[in-house]
Amino acid sequence: MAVACPAQPAGPATAPLTVTDSVREALKSGPQVRAARAVLETSRIKADREKPVARPTVTAIASATVQGPRVDFPRPDNQLATVLPEGAARLDLIFEQPLYRAGLKAAKERYTAQLSAGELDFRRTLSEVALAVNKAYIDVLRADAGVRSATDGVDAAVRYQKLVEQQITSGVAKPVDSNTAEAQVAEAQAGLTRAQGAAALARLNFNRTIGRSLTAPIALAQIVALPIIPASAEEAIARAVRSRPEILLLERNLEAAHAGISLARAQSQPSVNARGQLTEQTPTAFQHEHYYAATLEVRWPLIDGGKARQDSREAKAQTSRLQALLDDARQGIALEVTQAWQKMREAESRMHLAQAQRKGAEATEVVAEKAYEVGRGTVLEVQASQREVRSAQSAEISALYDLQAAFADFEYGQGELLNGIQVSMGTESRP
Repeated sequence: MAVACPAQPAGPATAPLTVTDSVREALKSGPQVRAARAVLETSRIKADREKPVARPTVTAIASATVQGPRVDFPRPDNQLATVLPEGAARLDLIFEQPLYRAGLKAAKERYTAQLSAGELDFRRTLSEVALAVNKAYIDVLRADAGVRSATDGVDAAVRYQKLVEQQITSGVAKPVDSNTAEAQVAEAQAGLTRAQGAAALARLNFNRTIGRSLTAPIALAQIVALPIIPASAEEAIARAVRSRPEILLLERNLEAAHAGISLARAQSQPSVNARGQLTEQTPTAFQHEHYYAATLEVRWPLIDGGKARQDSREAKAQTSRLQALLDDARQGIALEVTQAWQKMREAESRMHLAQAQRKGAEATEVVAEKAYEVGRGTVLEVQASQREVRSAQSAEISALYDLQAAFADFEYGQGELLNGIQVSMGTESRP
């Protein structure tokens, strides 16, 4: 006998994504982040290649030689000793280890700066990704608000069309008003179509930005709180100069360049190397089958054709270039933060203005419709009042999301978009 199973309750609906959730997802699986992580690993490898640590080298060389003619040498006991055999084999094992090289401190400083520069460049990329996610998120909300406003416009146009038909039926309005109302409905529907298309494109772009399939369904949480705009941008500018990855990256590169000057000068200083050799070879009258040697070698380049001097000049020029770029970056970032701050203030002012205009336009719309109902207004007056309402609503939506976008730029300008978000710098353990 079949037993009916009780119905299972439906699973909980997926919670809408917040801005922070979206950024975390992009940093976890976004293609730009994966590419940046590969660049980070490449920079680490390059830095490790020049890391000032003991790096002994061991080389094995095997050779076989066919030669002739054979040369023998008579010994005192009348036996022949081979001096030059017709065939010879040799295996060398060579060990080399630098013991001292000038500029070790500068080399360590350059290695540390280069390693830090790679990580800062990675963090700069993550900040750019976070900004792109914030902008894409806001664009989706903006587009959705546009769809809601366009839908309200269609509803208002349809309601107005019904009013016009009622007025024509009752003899208060002229039949020609029907054409005007019909055109207004068509106009509102065309606006809704445009808004829906913009919303669809905004969703595709958002999915691409966070690394999802373009057609993946999404639900985003509304940004309820409005940003608090500081009285001035001075504190934000000081914070940006201290913490922006671009500034820190240039500072590390400048440190590496200063160390490069010292290293260029150290090329003309002596170095000490140890060399060891073990050899197995075909024995001859003058060569034993086993051979070993230990050598202490001092190298001092007395004349290098001007290479050290030219390398030093090149390193100094690179230092001057980086210092100029750092000075320009500090001023550019200060300007960038100030512009974002000004945009926030401007958007806030426009939003307050649009809210006041919307309220006035809505009141005017009610008056115009009432006047039309009693035969004291024209269809053009009603149509104009409705357009004013739609225009004020559109301006309010635009100002609201311009304010959110400017706040994202303001946070990015200070280097704070990643605050509170755990960022993995790779699984490799660093010294």
